Amino acid sequence: MTTKLSLRIYEDGSEVMGQDLSYECVLGLIGRLDDVPENTALFSHLAKHSSFEVRTCVAGKEQLDEVTVELLSQDTSIEVRRALIGQTVFREWASTQVLLEYIAADVECARIVAASVRDYSSADFNHLAAELCKHSDPDVRNTLAGGWGTPKKYVRQLLSDPDASIRVSAMRTLGG
Repeated sequence: MTTKLSLRIYEDGSEVMGQDLSYECVLGLIGRLDDVPENTALFSHLAKHSSFEVRTCVAGKEQLDEVTVELLSQDTSIEVRRALIGQTVFREWASTQVLLEYIAADVECARIVAASVRDYSSADFNHLAAELCKHSDPDVRNTLAGGWGTPKKYVRQLLSDPDASIRVSAMRTLGG
């Protein structure tokens, strides 16, 4: 399926001109669209655009319906996923399995989840925190150690991390 936008000009009720819009024009338009419920259906259509830049811009919107969130969550572009993962609508929708896939696929996504692991209300934050504690990237573990919503059990676990910076972050979070 190909989604495209067109500009139509009408005079006295009759179309006098029509022109398809380039992806760059669509991208500029999306940036100017208000993130309001009235635009949810439009965002849904634009989420199917062939340009990853257009889809990334759509993924940065909060007024997305569940079908659009699910569609964007499966996007092959990491930029789309990075734009989506921090949105409230995604945080309320995302399952543990989806988040584990994101964590495994991209360090930046893992860091975003680690920063506010409890905000993903449809996921098991304890399972996520346990996985993030074992993440190979020290920045992800450090972000988890300093996260305001990280369960104390996992912050205490990070007190014995091999990386000194992570141990210090965990101590600060625990008030030590």
